[in-house]
Amino acid sequence: MRILPALAVLAALAFGPAGAEPLRVAFFHTELSREGPGLLLRDIARGDPQVDAVRAVIDHAQADVLVLSGIDHDLRDAALAALNAGLGDPYPQARGFPGNRGLPTGRDIDGDGRTGDRRITTPGAASPERAGWRCCPACR
Repeated sequence: MRILPALAVLAALAFGPAGAEPLRVAFFHTELSREGPGLLLRDIARGDPQVDAVRAVIDHAQADVLVLSGIDHDLRDAALAALNAGLGDPYPQARGFPGNRGLPTGRDIDGDGRTGDRRITTPGAASPERAGWRCCPACR
């Protein structure tokens, strides 16, 4: 008789409450990372064209929930707050979290037989593919 509760849950998810608005969720990789602390905040304050383009995409998406990646994280979320403040319709809440790029895992993530090394990610450096990195076993 476990099928009956499962059907009730599925029906509630499928039909939802009467008159409920859809929830729009978006993910956007912004490419707003910079090479040092405070540089993104400086670029936002200067009206950098890349920042303006990111804001235009965010405004166009009109998402209820937005997840951004590729944006610098700072201790007090100053860059995120400045980016949000410049939107046509700023989000009522914005929270940044530190990324995990470059953190040691103790595992051979890229399959090169070594642990503790990092993938090449700096601009102008060899692409991961040219450096011998592949995203998964199927790509090898």
